[in-house]
Formats: sequence, structure tokens, C-alpha cells
Amino acid sequence: MKLKFKHQQFQTDAVHAVVDLFKGQPRRQDTFTITNESQLSFDEGLGFCNALTITDERIAANMQEVQRRHSLPVTEGETNHFNVEMETGTGKTYVYTKTIFELNRQYGFTKFIIVVPSVAIREGVYKSFQITAEHFARDYDDIPVRCFVYNSVRLSDIRLFATSGEIGIMIINIDAFKKSENIFNQEHEKLSGAAAIGLIQDTNPIVIIDEPQSVDNTPKAKDAIASLKPLCVLRYSATHREKVNLLYRLTPVDAYQLGLVKQICVSSNELNSDFNRPYIWLVSVSHENGYTAKIEIDRMDKKKKVERKTITIKPGADLFVLSGDRELYKGYRVVGIDCTEGLECIEFEDTTTLALGKSIGNIDETIIKRTQIRRTIECHFEKELRLLDKGIKVLSLFFIDEVGKYRTADGGKGIYADMFEECYTELLALPKFESLRKLGAASRCHDGYFSQDKKGNLKNTRGDTADDYDTYSLIMKDKEQLLSFASPLRFIWSHSALREGWDNPNVFQVCTLIEQKSAFTARQKVGRGLRLCVNQDGERIEDRNINILHVMANESFAEFADTLQREIEQETGVKFGTLQLSMFSGISYKEAVVEEKTVTQEEAKIIADIVSRYQSPESRTDETPTSGNWQLDTGNSLPPALLPVVEKVMTAATLGAEVTPEKVAEITYTETVQVEKTVSHDEAQEIITHFEKKGYISKSGVIKDTMKRELAAGTLDIPARFEAAREKFETVISKANSKIPVHNKGKEVTIRLKNQVLISPEFLALWDKLKGRTAYRVAIDEDTLKSRCIAELSRMEHIAKARVVTRTARMNVEQSGITHTETEARAADTNEEAHRLPDFLRMVDNECFMPHKTVAEVLFKSGRLADFLNNPQRFVEVFIETIKNVHNSMKIDGIRYMRLEGQEYFMLEIFDSAELIAYLDKNAIEVQG
Repeated sequence: MKLKFKHQQFQTDAVHAVVDLFKGQPRRQDTFTITNESQLSFDEGLGFCNALTITDERIAANMQEVQRRHSLPVTEGETNHFNVEMETGTGKTYVYTKTIFELNRQYGFTKFIIVVPSVAIREGVYKSFQITAEHFARDYDDIPVRCFVYNSVRLSDIRLFATSGEIGIMIINIDAFKKSENIFNQEHEKLSGAAAIGLIQDTNPIVIIDEPQSVDNTPKAKDAIASLKPLCVLRYSATHREKVNLLYRLTPVDAYQLGLVKQICVSSNELNSDFNRPYIWLVSVSHENGYTAKIEIDRMDKKKKVERKTITIKPGADLFVLSGDRELYKGYRVVGIDCTEGLECIEFEDTTTLALGKSIGNIDETIIKRTQIRRTIECHFEKELRLLDKGIKVLSLFFIDEVGKYRTADGGKGIYADMFEECYTELLALPKFESLRKLGAASRCHDGYFSQDKKGNLKNTRGDTADDYDTYSLIMKDKEQLLSFASPLRFIWSHSALREGWDNPNVFQVCTLIEQKSAFTARQKVGRGLRLCVNQDGERIEDRNINILHVMANESFAEFADTLQREIEQETGVKFGTLQLSMFSGISYKEAVVEEKTVTQEEAKIIADIVSRYQSPESRTDETPTSGNWQLDTGNSLPPALLPVVEKVMTAATLGAEVTPEKVAEITYTETVQVEKTVSHDEAQEIITHFEKKGYISKSGVIKDTMKRELAAGTLDIPARFEAAREKFETVISKANSKIPVHNKGKEVTIRLKNQVLISPEFLALWDKLKGRTAYRVAIDEDTLKSRCIAELSRMEHIAKARVVTRTARMNVEQSGITHTETEARAADTNEEAHRLPDFLRMVDNECFMPHKTVAEVLFKSGRLADFLNNPQRFVEVFIETIKNVHNSMKIDGIRYMRLEGQEYFMLEIFDSAELIAYLDKNAIEVQG
């Protein structure tokens, strides 16, 4: 199959943002002389280069015009480096490819170099040029193009690049020319004694940097880019760290809300209520401000509830104390923290150590991993059932931390491969998946992309070594084949190869089977599957109900949402829940403007004709005619604003004035028109400054309570000249903070105290019964307490063993932030062995002050001993809560009030407010009478 591409406005806008930089530049190409300075037989000849004739000042002016058009900060300074920011999955490579063709069409530029950070991205870019070649050939009249990947073995490619007059595109790794010892920078006999860098410099190339945050992120890399002597540098990324002359921006929020990428759904797999062993997980270590470590433990709070919390510790920390005196943690005192790279760990006083990313007291990792694998396959099958008839092939992607867990060095099955095939076979046997059995055996539909050593053994790599080249090449060659039903492969496994540089539009599930949560960022997890899917005809599908990416995360979806939001903020500069310039810049609104106009010659003739007819002898009267007599006569020939002019001329004619078209054409009048206006970048800055001065927002744009209150009350102060845009401004602010309490102004009521009620005989009689101050006593019968506790415990729900709970939530990406909506929950037993039992009697006695004999009697007579053995910690919590609830209920039933003689409340102590504001849809009820 072949992927099909269509023209999309946002991509066209991004292309023209760059192309318009060179407005005023004539279409031309220059040449330069290639001389032979060696003694080798090599003819002198001509090279072709880009020619720039417009000035830097013109480019700067063009840049600022582009920035204003896209409501971006207007910048000054260096003018040959420019940023284009586009969210992952929205066609960044397509955009700069089209930009190359458009720059050639309009200005004749032919020399382009694409600099990438890694082998993976290099191969991905080259594959993109191959699959879009036919598309761009149609759009640009089959103009000759030569695209190649730089290889130090084939230096003749460099000479051809310099001497050919066609469009030349070279793709090169930054590491291939960053050092002086690189072949690229050395004189070489294959170039007749010349250096590749010299020929490249003479072409005056336009340099495109793909992922600049990973390319020119060091002084040496920046020098290497400058050594190419580029005409200009175009930097494309979703996550610019260095903000330089931004020309176009498509934020993650824009992409998600416009449906340009898949929506995100997350399933988390967590152990539910398993707090019956000392659990410790080492999250991180640091020695920046003394030696510290972050660990996750099960801590008991003041309400005696146990929750999993992340805490920071130092040497000497006693986990018994930090856990809320939970006996399970006795003896876990930290005596050392090691921050040595590769050896990070913490040591306890009994000499046991806990390595970074590892845990003790946790459920068997294989149970969680198996649950993740099974859930991924199940979601995959469910998608297959929905999409098979639509011609959409479903792919799933697994990330693993060790190749050996999936494939042994000689290609045999690892533990994950066995798990996968077992789960696949079990699920496919279910009746609901019967129609999918034609997919075939599990062994046919899954495979991995891993690097090999010289002996052909699979191995772990970082993803940037020479051994990875063949791996990436294979992935790229299979990219389109994977989309075809002809290929049985549906489940893809990878170690490091797919972190960046590869994605596939039909990846619908991403499962991370890695031990360290920090090994992959949330952005990396979703980035491999964000592109909109395609059908068997290669056509992009834009249905949002189909384009949902399901992430099987190794954290809760709440953690995932928080992490994703934090990463987007750090990488893109988008700040959720704040007011920023970009929110106001570009807002369009209509404003009523009074304009002074003069009657046109054509309008003057019509008015004179009307007046002439009504002033003829047969229609003349002594009274001044009203507009009702002649208004219908004007029909649609005059705008409403001219009717007062007609009446004025009619009155003048009645008084004897001469009316001619020439005299009428001299009359001026005013007309109120609706003018379309757009908030400029400078005006947006004025608005933000105004809000800051009013105390509505902080310097960083965070909305304060003052703005929230005034927005809710409809009294928000905005600059007077933007009053016509008030509604749109209020909408922007409300979206920026979803927690703003916006009340319905139409439901607001004022509640006033009726003094006449307070002095009425009926109220005074009631008040006489209420005004006395009282004391109370409580009597509780112990036998009744026991029987009620036994009854309540016997009725409570069964407490099962600890279970692995899989929760699924839809991610909502909005300007106010990234939130989640839970959509599904599933649970499975762990079949773990028996736990060490806690001191049940002591724990209950500490909280309920009930004799041990009574506690034991309640436990045994309630018949819930099995629940205690299933999940001791959870049962203790429920037992204590039940005893307390019964105790509190009996306190209420046994309460007896005693009036205190001579002590009373005064009425003014209670009714101290003459007026209250309430809302009928929130906290007030309308009554009649």
C-alpha cells in the first residue's frame, strides 16, 4: 500500500511562514568555480549555489510581519535562525519538505541540508522523502530532486550535490561533522584533495535542523552548524529549548483540540489495598544539597488510613517512624545513600541494599507485567473488531528494558514472549473474539526490532550505535508494509530503537514494560502513536472516535496526566492554568464605529428624484411630509443611514430650497458600522499588563482570586477600548482556569432579614424554647455496643485478597490543564501467599479504646476472620471504622441535654447579617409568601 497525503491548512500556514521570509527576493541561482588544487586528474568546473539578494533588514521586516500574522512575539536581533514549532504527529517532516519545494519554486533555492541528532531520525527523514516523492512530484511538476543520506564512504555524493543544478537535499547526523577529525572536515583524495566541508560552504545551503534541542545543544554543535556557512537555519521541533525568532506555532493543546492527533486514553495497573508487607521503592537519589533519596512507602496518616506516598529521606532516616509507626517497617533504618552512576542505591542498617528503580515488599513484577500484556492484547482485539471492516489495521507497540526478556541472545523466546503467546491464545479462545481467529497463531503476529552483534546475537543498545543502523533500516522499510493486511505482524517489540525517529499512524496501543517509571517520558510514550490512522487505501482517517491512543502505563493515570502536563510545560513553554499573550493575541471581534460619509453622486440623484416627485404640484402640501409618505418609495436603493438625509432634503425643499443632485452630493452624514478587529501582539501585552496592575494575575500569569470573583460577578475590569471584546475575553479567562466559580448572574438573589418576623408573637414563642444554653451527657450500653458492632461487621462487603486493578481513563488536553476522566475498572486476584499478621488487638485498642476481650469477641462472632486473613491491613481499617461509626451513632442516641439555668443566647448573636447573597441554582430555594 501507499500512504496518501492531502493539503491541510495548518501545514500550508507553516510552509508560508518560512517562504514569506524572503519576500522581495528574485528567483535566481548562482554558480561558483570548483578548482583543482591537487595533482590528481580532476577537471575544474562549475558548482551551483543559493543566491540571496535582499538585505538582512528586509528579512527582519518580513519576519516581523509573519510573526504578527500568527500572533507571535515580535523579535529582533539575529535574523538567519528561525524556529517552527509543531506538535509531534502533525507532519513536521512533511512541512519542511514542502517548504523546500516552495522555496525552490518561488526563489530558485536548490541547496538544502537536513541535520538530525540520531540514526533513527535520519532513517525516518529519508523514508519520509521516499513515501512523499510521488505526492510532491504531482504538486511541483516532477521537478528533479536528489535526496541522499551522507556517508563518509561515498564522498562523490558531496561533489554531485555541489555541481548539480537540480534540487539537492543532504541528510546528515550532527556527529558526522561536529569534530575536526571527522572525514567530512578533512581533505580527501576522493574529492581530489578538497574537503567536503569546503564544497558545502560554497553552495550557501539552507540548513534545516530536525529536533534542534538534540542537535545544536552544545557550543561545539553550534560551531559545526555555523561552519556550513548557511544562507539561513530553519529549526523544526515540538519542544524548542532555545526560543529563536518563532515563525509558526502549533501547540499540543491546539493539536489535541483540533483533532490533528489521536486522543489519549491511559490504563494503569496498580495493586489494590496490599499494605501487608514493608513496601519500599527507590525512586531517585541526589547529592546536590547533601545526600538524599526519594522513596515510595506505605504510610499511615492521622486517621489511621494507609496510603502509598513518596517521601524524601536522608541518611539516618527511620522508616518505622516515617511510616506512622507501622510495625512492618521496624529495623528499616537508612545508613547510607550511594549516588555513584550505575551503582545508585540506599543501604539499611542490616546491610541490605535497595538499587535505584527496584523495590522490596512489592507484588511479583511478573503479575503486573502479565496484566499489562493481557490488557494490551485485549484492547487490540477490541479495536480489531471495530476497525477491521473499515479497512484499518491495528498495531500495538511494546517497550521493554531488556531484550533478553523477550528474545534470548540466539533468538529464542524470553519470559515476555511466553507471556504474550499465552495471553493471546487465552483471549482469542473467548467467544467474543471468535471472528478474529483468522489472524492466526500468536507466533505469527508478534516480533521485535533489536540490534545484533557481529555474531548475530541480539543485544541491548542505547539506540545511537553503529549496530543500530540495520535495525532502523529494517524498521523504515517495513513502515508501510506493517499497515497492510498482507503482513500478519501486529504486535511490535522494541528496546530502544523506537524512542524517537519512528512512528506509525496505526499504532493504537503503547505498553511500557519497563521497571523504572522515569526511563521513558510520558511524551515519548504517546509520541510513537499520535499520528492519525490510515485505511488500506492509504487515506488518513479523521474520526475522533476511531483515533484514540491507548497507553498501558506503569503508573496511575493521575500521575501520567500530571507528568504529561509538566513535560509539555517544560518543553514547550505552554503554561496551563495561566493567562498568556498568545491567548489574547489574534482574537477577532466586532466593534461598532461611527463613520462620517458624504453622499455619492449616484445616491444624490436618487434622493433628488424622490424629493422632486413628492414636491410636484399635484403632491405638494403645506405640511412637512413625514418619512412614512415616501420611505417605501426608496425601496432597497438607499441604505438606512441615508433616510435622515432624505428627510432633511425633503424638509428643505418644502421650505423653498432648491434641490439638485450637485447640492445633495455635498451633504455629509454619519453611519454606525460593525468593524472587524483583531487583537495584535502589542495590544495583548497591554491587556496582560492591565490585568497585572489590577491585581488579577501574578507576574507569571497565574490567575488570582480577585479575578475569579469579579469574573463570577460580571464586574471584570478590562481596558475600555476592548469593551466590545468582553465576552471573548471572559471566555478565554474561564477556559484558562476551569476551577473558576462562574455563577449564573440571572440566578443571583439577595436574601434580606425580615425584622417584623423577629418581633412576631409566633417567632418569639419559638425563640423562647431555643435561646437557653445547654450541656449534654452520653450513656452507652456495652452489650448493645457489642451486638451492633457484630451486626454491622457481619453485613459488610467481603474483603478479598489484594488484587491487581486496571483502571482506564481518557486524557482531556485543554488550555486549563490536562485532566482525566475514568472510564473503566477491572480487577484480578494476585494469588499471593499468606501475609505476616499485624498486632490486631493493639491496633484496635489504640483507636477504639475497647477491651481486648471485647474486640476478640466481636471479631469471632461477626464471622469475618477469613477477611482478616485475606487482607489484614485493609480489614483492620474497616474494623476500626465500623467500631467508630457504631460508637458515634450510639453517642447520638444516648445523648441527653440539660438546660443551664440563667444562661441564654441573644438573638443578635445568631442573626448578625442583614443581607446575604445566594444563587437559586446553588444554595437557595425560592418560596412564595
